[in-house]
Amino acid sequence: MKRQLIRIKKECGHRGKVGHIYEVIGKDPTDGFRLVMPGKTTYTFYYPVDCCEPVEPGACNVPTAKPVKFDSTKWSESVQALERAYEQEKTSWQVPENADFGWHLDKVAKSVTDLLKEKNAAYGNSALNPANIFSKLDAVESLLVRMDDKIMRIKNRGITDQTEDTVNDLIGYLFLLKMALERRGDK
Repeated sequence: MKRQLIRIKKECGHRGKVGHIYEVIGKDPTDGFRLVMPGKTTYTFYYPVDCCEPVEPGACNVPTAKPVKFDSTKWSESVQALERAYEQEKTSWQVPENADFGWHLDKVAKSVTDLLKEKNAAYGNSALNPANIFSKLDAVESLLVRMDDKIMRIKNRGITDQTEDTVNDLIGYLFLLKMALERRGDK
């Protein structure tokens, strides 16, 4: 059997993820495709045929509204076309309602942790090791004050496009608070 890849296009079972690509290792008239992660042989599962679409080798899980033709013989041109399509759409792209929970959680957490790492590089480790030049608060108390300020901004302005950074900052401060509590020995 020639290697065949499919992408799950809609939720029709409890295994597999919408938008992910799997290798077909068998087909049953009743159960549909027998699927496995590409290159793997274990943890197979069946998925209905009408919930899948064929894809060419080299296909990606990039969120573009219109499929981009990917020609594996013209690799760099195909990648550039995909990148152009993605760049044009990413400003308006939003997470679909049926997005996989784990993927979405990782996406949100990564954006916050990337922000924290960026700020830590810019300001030093001042959140967990305060300079104590004017304030003599420890890291935990200092973070609680910062969180109070962010909550007051949200209370006064609401959650809008202008306060989205405030929400990300607040989430980041919660991560930092957890780290400060662990460093202090609190569990």
